[in-house]
Amino acid sequence: MKASIVGIGTWLPSAVRTNDAWPAGFIEHVRARGQDRTFNDIPRSEDPLAAAIVERDLAREASDPFLGVTSRRVADANFSAAEAEIRAAENALADARIDAADVDLVISYSIVPDRIQPTASTVADRIGARRAHAFGVDTACASTVTQLEIAQAYLKAGLARVVLLVQSHILLRAMPLEHPATPGLGDGATALVVADGPGLAIRGTFCHTLGEYVDAVQWVRGPVESDPPWWAAGGDYRLGTRAPELVKALMRDTVSFGARTLRDAAARASTDLARVTTVASVQPRGFLPPAIAEYAGLPRDAAVTTYTQIAHVGACGPVFNLARARDEGRLERGSLCALYAQGAGFTRAAAILEAS
Repeated sequence: MKASIVGIGTWLPSAVRTNDAWPAGFIEHVRARGQDRTFNDIPRSEDPLAAAIVERDLAREASDPFLGVTSRRVADANFSAAEAEIRAAENALADARIDAADVDLVISYSIVPDRIQPTASTVADRIGARRAHAFGVDTACASTVTQLEIAQAYLKAGLARVVLLVQSHILLRAMPLEHPATPGLGDGATALVVADGPGLAIRGTFCHTLGEYVDAVQWVRGPVESDPPWWAAGGDYRLGTRAPELVKALMRDTVSFGARTLRDAAARASTDLARVTTVASVQPRGFLPPAIAEYAGLPRDAAVTTYTQIAHVGACGPVFNLARARDEGRLERGSLCALYAQGAGFTRAAAILEAS
């Protein structure tokens, strides 16, 4: 059975946070720190091409404390991750023209779940997918491609006919406004319906985890020496790191990681990466999608990005960018599109899709 993305759904909160939400003191503080920001003060890549691309793009935003973002969406504090995923799921099912009762499998990923358990069961029940198997998958911001790979396997094995993939990035409630990374983050939710039918056929996927970077990006409660586990008493959680130098190493190598992963996925799909006309990538920084495309030998404008309007939305980023690519008429019949995602842990993942 062929596996294709037959429905795409997105959801954004109505509240918009623009750059004037931050006091002038925040801007002055960030500017005073200059290149000392964790995500800017990175070592030069040993790859000359990657180094040149990254240095050029970093220079363009070096004086901008908002890193190119002009707005981002913020969910209401009382709005649950499950509700966000339900909205996106309903939009994806409507786009696919498939009834929720026909869904066999629901796979969810919530960066900030409402409870310490997957939201998939709640989503399945609330949308009416009462006969579906539901579970969660977590490879952080790479979760969408990981879900896609699982969905393809279920369809090929005959274990499911319709699979619903949902992702939420309701993160800002867990990040203080004054955190240096907060201006580059936004809230949102997305969903994909995978089935046998016309849409975006999954030609090949590639996922690889590099566990040596596991401490680079983590939920933390304090310094490494006083960072208790979730089940012990301690301070509030925040997104941070237990190894700042590993964060910088990842940023240094992100462009080459991304391009290499696209090539690996193209090889799995038995196709030439040069045939890819559209890249829908995760967007932890606005320059990264076009930089990855450039390093991979593709035109920079092959990469679609929504970063300026909605910022980094984690695992939802590739789906928002895929939806924009479709809205812009880029996904013509027979054209190839690449999804790329990278997630804390550290997992790099890509999929090659063919429009049909």
